[in-house]
Amino acid sequence: MVSGDTAKGGAETDLAKDRVAAQDPQAASGSTALPDAPGYPVAEVVATAPPGVPVKLISHQQEKHGNVYLLTGDVRIEYKDYILTADKVSYDRDTSDVEADGHVQLQGGRNNELIIADHGKLNLDLETGRFENVTGSVGRQPSASKRKLVYTTSNPFLFTGRVVIKEGPERYQIIHGTMTSCLLPDPDWQIHAAHIRVNYGEARANNSYFTLLGVPILYLPYVSHPVDVESRQSGLLLPVIGTSSTKGTIVGESIYLVINRSMDATFGTQYFSKRGWSPSGEFRYRGRGEDFVSAHFTALFDRGLAPDDLNQGGQDILFSGRRDFDLDEHTRAVATGEYLSSYVYREAFAESFALAVASQVTSSAFVTHNDGGRSASIRFDRYQNFEGITLVGNTYYTPQIRILHVPSLDFDTIGQPLKETPLRWRVDSSAAGLNRSEPGYSTGTIGRFDLYPHLEMPLHLDGWTFRPEVAARETFYTESQIPSATTPLPVNASVNRSDLEASFELRPPALVRDFKTPSLERILGSDLRHTIEPDVQYRYVKGVNNFSSIPRFDSSDIVSDTDEVEYSLTQRLFFKHLHPKPCSNDALPPPLNGVINLPPTYGECGGGSSEWITWKLAAKYFFDPYFGGAAVPFRRNVLTSTLDLTGVAFLNGPRNTSPLISRLKVRTSEHMDLEWDADYDFKTHRMDASNVFTNYRRDSVFASVGYSTLQALNGSFTSDLASQVTKYNLLRLLLGYGDPTKRGLSAGVNAGYDFVQNALQYGGIQSSYNWDCCGLSVEYRRLALGSVRNENQYSFNFTLAGVGAAGNLKHSERIF
Repeated sequence: MVSGDTAKGGAETDLAKDRVAAQDPQAASGSTALPDAPGYPVAEVVATAPPGVPVKLISHQQEKHGNVYLLTGDVRIEYKDYILTADKVSYDRDTSDVEADGHVQLQGGRNNELIIADHGKLNLDLETGRFENVTGSVGRQPSASKRKLVYTTSNPFLFTGRVVIKEGPERYQIIHGTMTSCLLPDPDWQIHAAHIRVNYGEARANNSYFTLLGVPILYLPYVSHPVDVESRQSGLLLPVIGTSSTKGTIVGESIYLVINRSMDATFGTQYFSKRGWSPSGEFRYRGRGEDFVSAHFTALFDRGLAPDDLNQGGQDILFSGRRDFDLDEHTRAVATGEYLSSYVYREAFAESFALAVASQVTSSAFVTHNDGGRSASIRFDRYQNFEGITLVGNTYYTPQIRILHVPSLDFDTIGQPLKETPLRWRVDSSAAGLNRSEPGYSTGTIGRFDLYPHLEMPLHLDGWTFRPEVAARETFYTESQIPSATTPLPVNASVNRSDLEASFELRPPALVRDFKTPSLERILGSDLRHTIEPDVQYRYVKGVNNFSSIPRFDSSDIVSDTDEVEYSLTQRLFFKHLHPKPCSNDALPPPLNGVINLPPTYGECGGGSSEWITWKLAAKYFFDPYFGGAAVPFRRNVLTSTLDLTGVAFLNGPRNTSPLISRLKVRTSEHMDLEWDADYDFKTHRMDASNVFTNYRRDSVFASVGYSTLQALNGSFTSDLASQVTKYNLLRLLLGYGDPTKRGLSAGVNAGYDFVQNALQYGGIQSSYNWDCCGLSVEYRRLALGSVRNENQYSFNFTLAGVGAAGNLKHSERIF
């Protein structure tokens, strides 16, 4: 049987181990008079055990002596999922023994094993062999280029050896060799040993030593290294070492435990020389689909910081999880929770500034069923808000508010059509057990039953949208409260709140104008489209005549009478790109009717339009300035009507007008964007809130600036308007170059300054340098949080690819 292409200048033989030759002796004897000249392709079927496994031989020249094939010149043997290449190979078809010389390379297997050697002997059936002067790896992706190694994992296992004995699939002995996760031939780090044993996903060695950048650093009486790119191994992690002005010298160690293929855990502790022991732990579970469980805890057994010996210890436990039910795809259980024993502990030892000043702790667990626009759920909620820290003697006092939902049963729907009419209905309802406690005020568990049906009729005509709606609400509380000049008094008397509501939304068609001029095309390279989108919403609520008697737990309890209109105007400016360009290989052309039909190299990119500027102005006018008596003079009032407009409280008595709300977003370029949110109060002639954010990123350069001012009502009950306002004036800055995985130098700096206190709240500078597979990061941070924390911390982190990281610079503390 003869086949092939003589232009290849080679010989090709297929040895299908299916005993076909035993059935056709003439074919096996070569009686077809094949020529001996090299360059003529040959295919022959022979018999050898085990049956049914093909062996493919390719070479420039081959000779056959009985059952032995002598192959020379770019030899390639393909067997099972292995490929063997060499300059010269001897292959015995009966025993499957192979001896290879010159540029020997064996690759394949479950983990993409690669062995490069000068000489080798192996048995194809048994997958055993012996190789000399070896360089090899596990986790290598075969590449068309002989010069380029592409790894299927970021931490491949690479080794060298004077002799490598392959004992079977995924089992080796390496004699006088090294192992590393760095690219050869010049790795950043290596482990040297006289004998390394690789056995099913793990490499082990005794009496080895560790070198870094060619310098011996550490003697290791015993060491193990993961080989299987998909497996994890239990063991000790690299130690934590650092220093801090409030913690002292920091030394720590952790152990990592692989429980099974779906679960693992990490437990450890750190010792602060000035404070005491700080244990921590983490548990992770990943199930089928979206199922998961994650838990994390930290603690400090504080012996007190000299000279006052103030105890700032505590515990912080976080939990989150999700479970989708197998029998019902519409039902799931979700939980996220946190237990914080002391806010002082968080502020004194939190890893970042944002976490240190987070005074709210929330927990929620619910089971919900969603199907056909209807939702039924049962949930448990816990809300905790710490209201500052006061030092009394040697004890910290942290007043707090706690609100519990134990539990809440909710049934909600989205708009459903009412038979054959244009009307749509929906119902929101709930039954909840509620509890609230704070200094000077505490309730037992109060029952609340809420029924809230709606009926609406959306109308559309020539681009106009008109949506009138009517609703009724009935809410029953098993207990109530009596208002007072300071804190209300809870009473054991039920209260019922009823109201009727009417509203409508009027949305005219957007006004659109295109600007097309040669000057715009010359300056911007595009045309402009300007749109104006007006919106008017009217809302009327009547019947809440007992607002002051309603206990406060959540937004359902701040409904009041109102007669108001909200009006807003949104302007948008779009670029219409006029000069699309051919797509690069990593870009896609714009979709045509929602479908991309052409390959990237044949499409055009850079066309279409993009939003450049969005600016929304909104305000409310209140026809009833007293909100049915809910607006109490000379104190902060938070009602549904005000909370719907802005999160900044502005109602400190009767008023007709709200502040003007401005929301501006500008996408200045593909590298930079700007946002400015502002609330201006025309009644007080004051900017209640102003927040400016800008971000820039181009290649490895990044920067962001945030400037915020806030004049917030503080809840005090006084006729002095100035004393009702608490002022904030903060600047946030971030500037850097690079990222944690960038090779070479990266650096970044961040800072936060309080202009009211004229103090630096936090600041830090971080620099890192990454080599091929190891990196060093150093950071200085300062946190100044009043009397609780005034800390200077020096951190570092040294990372070895495939091994771990030593130091105390955690990911959550990094500037970039």
